Amino acid sequence: MKELGVKVSHCLGSDRAKRRLAKKIEELQKEFKGKFTLDSLWEDDSLKFQLKAAGIKMRGLLKVSDASVSLVGTLPFALTPFRGKIESTLKAELEKILVEGD
Repeated sequence: MKELGVKVSHCLGSDRAKRRLAKKIEELQKEFKGKFTLDSLWEDDSLKFQLKAAGIKMRGLLKVSDASVSLVGTLPFALTPFRGKIESTLKAELEKILVEGD
């Protein structure tokens, strides 16, 4: 397993950022119901998660601060060639979620 990591800056404060992230996670679970499973647990400003899709598992930690969100996780060997694309996609999606304004 390889590690992947993404960090995105924001100006929302940790509580507002957490609410946006939680809302997006809920939307994705509804949209892709049955296509993946997500076990997750918020502990203060950190979300521990395990994602399973198409027989592939990924575990990680999403940390929210007043000025940034960072995601670190394990990437299964089968996805190693796609690491750069996965990281850039995650970063772009986090930036969309955390953009200022509602």
